[in-house]
Amino acid sequence: MKYSLTTVCASLLVSHSVAASYLTADISNDAFKAEISSDRLVQNAQVTATAIATDDDANLFALGAVVAGPVQEMPDVVAGLGGKIYFNDINDENMQAFALGGYAKYQIPSAKHISLTGEFYYAPGITASDDIDYQTDLNLRVSYQLLPNGAFFAGYRHIQVNIENGRNLSLDKGIHLGFEFQF
Repeated sequence: MKYSLTTVCASLLVSHSVAASYLTADISNDAFKAEISSDRLVQNAQVTATAIATDDDANLFALGAVVAGPVQEMPDVVAGLGGKIYFNDINDENMQAFALGGYAKYQIPSAKHISLTGEFYYAPGITASDDIDYQTDLNLRVSYQLLPNGAFFAGYRHIQVNIENGRNLSLDKGIHLGFEFQF
């Protein structure tokens, strides 16, 4: 599966490089994530393609879109609301889910190079394939803008799939480090 993940990541990069505005990559002890996103394809919206590979024979691919912009009366906060379609490959079992959620990014006024970002998506069983009771995706991170077009970050991610027979599968859970490039 690692070869096909590399192929998918390369395809995402090539197909969206003309309009891409961000490329994010992060690693943890158990997972690698690559994400490409653009806010140039649709006005006031951000479109994202994500791939995560883990060493537990679990892989996740997601396509997302959010309506994004500055939060009213809060000039240091940017937020987005929307959805993601998840394609999960867990132990050679394929599952899909459609989740609603969003993100918020706070630029610290006294430290303009530091930002805090939180993201949460939830897919109930009604919007998921037969085996999934629900799926959650939580991401938190602290970023430091080192270069005009490059930042590094530390974060926490917890992606969980609850299967109807009562099993809870953590696709990824833990701390990660990464880079974000703007182009």
